[in-house]
Amino acid sequence: EEALGNELAAKFYLHWGKEKIAATYIQEAYYCYAHWGAKAKTDQLEQKYPQLLAPILNCQISQSKSKCETMILKTKETITNTSSETSDNLNLATIIKASHTLSEEIELHTLLCKLMHIVLENAGADTGALILDKSGNWEIAAKCNQTQCDLSTITLDKTDNLPISIINTVKRTQDIAIVNNIKEDKTFTADPYLMQQPPESLCCTPIINQGKLIGILYLENHLTAEAFTPEHIEILNLLTAQAAISIENAQLYQQLEDYNHTLEQQVAERTEELQQKNQQLTQTLQELKTTQDELIQSEKMAALGQLIAGIAHEINTPLGAIRAAIGNTDKALEESLSQLPQLLPLLNPQQQTNFFSFLQLAVNKQPSLSTREKRQIKRTVTKQLESHHITNAKQLAHLLTEAGLHNCFESQISLLQTPQVRQIVQIAYDIARLHSNSQNIFNAVERASKIVFALKSYARYDHSGQKQPAVITDGIETVLDIYHNYLKKGVKVIRHYQDIPKIICYPDELVQVWTNLIHNAIQAMDGKGKIEIEVRQNNQDIVVEITDSGAGIPPEIQDKIFEPFFTTKPAGEGSGLGLEIVKKIIDKHEGKIDFESQPGKTTFRVKLPNERRQKAEGRGKKEKLDGVSDPKL
Repeated sequence: EEALGNELAAKFYLHWGKEKIAATYIQEAYYCYAHWGAKAKTDQLEQKYPQLLAPILNCQISQSKSKCETMILKTKETITNTSSETSDNLNLATIIKASHTLSEEIELHTLLCKLMHIVLENAGADTGALILDKSGNWEIAAKCNQTQCDLSTITLDKTDNLPISIINTVKRTQDIAIVNNIKEDKTFTADPYLMQQPPESLCCTPIINQGKLIGILYLENHLTAEAFTPEHIEILNLLTAQAAISIENAQLYQQLEDYNHTLEQQVAERTEELQQKNQQLTQTLQELKTTQDELIQSEKMAALGQLIAGIAHEINTPLGAIRAAIGNTDKALEESLSQLPQLLPLLNPQQQTNFFSFLQLAVNKQPSLSTREKRQIKRTVTKQLESHHITNAKQLAHLLTEAGLHNCFESQISLLQTPQVRQIVQIAYDIARLHSNSQNIFNAVERASKIVFALKSYARYDHSGQKQPAVITDGIETVLDIYHNYLKKGVKVIRHYQDIPKIICYPDELVQVWTNLIHNAIQAMDGKGKIEIEVRQNNQDIVVEITDSGAGIPPEIQDKIFEPFFTTKPAGEGSGLGLEIVKKIIDKHEGKIDFESQPGKTTFRVKLPNERRQKAEGRGKKEKLDGVSDPKL
């Protein structure tokens, strides 16, 4: 099984192009078959792999072929019948074991230690050095003796502890150099190192891999001359052949490790760089968002600046009504208070009761009448009073009609027939005026408050960046209140509102959307026409349609209206950002905006996700996140 395993391993490495490794395995297989006595198998291997088995087949150094076969059998540890000739044969088992040891090691420093230990043990040396080529720079990679190994790297040209002349000769010739007796061989005696501390014997051999010199092995023996015998040289040749392959593999592995380390370092640096870039992008995005928010607010303020005169008028109108009502109230109250003390003593208890009932009728809310209606009513009341023989009927009819008592005075005819009728009707008229003026003040305050609230809502901007529930129509009505002064001059607003529930949105930003669309509609009609606003809901969306009766959008510019800075308005009347901002706000709400336009009619349609769609999308996002976090999904 061992022989077959080695043979198959040899075939694998031979197919891979690694002939030297294959040679090691095929030689081991040969020894196993020979030990087993499988002569036919060894003959087959000799015929099939003569080059790989050359070290064995050519094993005739001072021995015959029969001796070589004896050497093969005697190299296995299981052979017990050793003889005195064993020491003269190549210790092939040791070589195979050493080759296995070297071929299995891929960590460079460990390999160098093992290599030097094996070489010193088997090549007759007591010290040695390994010099390796690193991209044209020769470095001492290992310097060892029989007890320790120094792996500190130093360049060859900076050392004086090696015979540089011998090493350079081997480097140049790529042939082994052996000096077995330094005292008699004068070839390298001029070398400074050999002059100072000469060994008894030295050997310097090249390490060649695929025809390329990759290293030099320098060995010394300080005790014995003729230490490096032919057998030692043969062992050394076999070891250096395996060492060349192992060193190259270890160097490649070291390069791969260095590359991986460099790659990891680059990945770490790149990751840190990406994190920094991400932080910068996040900051830039935040700055862009802030800029966009400021731009939206700027657009709102610009529109507000154009509306400010109308808004001022809208506020001044109720203020004027309040001032007028207060003046009328003061006058009516003064007249009433001055007449009551004079009138009440003149009335008996029943008449006083009837009088206060009459005043109660005066404060009841009466429908408003046109001037024409009032004239007709006054004529009718005058005739009724005259039929009851009441004097000053025409004057009393005027007061009763203005006080809104024309429909209920008949129940108080007895009171009106008293001599104090003029005072009674005048006081009732003053009380009615007080009530009317107070109602006018209330309505004016409500109108001013509504305008101020709309202005505050319009100008406000929520910096929290959080969505909140809001009713779509509230924002639309806020804008209509702001534009009331412009709309009342010639624009009819028609509302078609469904009962729409609240949605989660950015209310202040949507106010900007309605502002731009309504403002554009008013301008498209030159302030005269009809605006229809429809708000409805379908299964997925809330749809807002704003339709104007203006001239329409020319076909040649319809593709450009959402582009930034595009405007058809004269210089100074628009930034060209209004509709571009509108689209960004709608996109932010995950909605859509489109339009249809023809002469006499333009409709902008905004679709926003309703509560049902928002919940469905929220569940979808949650399920997606759960799926990512759950390894079973």
